[in-house]
Amino acid sequence: MTPDAWVRAANPWCGWLRFVLLPMMLVPLWFGQPMAAIMVMMAWMMVPRLFRKPISDMAWMTRAQLGMRIWRSRPMDDPRPLLMWCLILLSLMRAADTAAGHRLTATLLYTAAYAATHLIFLARTVVVYERRRDGDDQEAPADPTENADVEEGETTDGVS
Repeated sequence: MTPDAWVRAANPWCGWLRFVLLPMMLVPLWFGQPMAAIMVMMAWMMVPRLFRKPISDMAWMTRAQLGMRIWRSRPMDDPRPLLMWCLILLSLMRAADTAAGHRLTATLLYTAAYAATHLIFLARTVVVYERRRDGDDQEAPADPTENADVEEGETTDGVS
């Protein structure tokens, strides 16, 4: 995603819509319409372009999306977030497989597993974002050009 798309994806409405749209592709798979599932996936990818940038970082989903951007920009020293991401993908793939096989209980179980693991992952990315925001994070900024327009000795609020 482009930097602008990342910021737009941090809009809380966008984040929650994308969270819901991903398992919605199971409905067309259940009815044997893989092309409709692809259309839902394309809508999932296009949603960030429909929303404006968030006004603040007060919304939980905004902090989660911004934390995900920080997490993705880091080297993979800690395997736990990557493991969570793999569990999210595995549960969603199993849900798709069971939906195509018309196994309702298994589909609901894997969809619930997707939702739970994804929410846990997002909660972890909120922590990553808040550590960075509060200055507790010892790593370099995710985007080195983030404050490139700030002159030496000048703060970001314009006061020297």
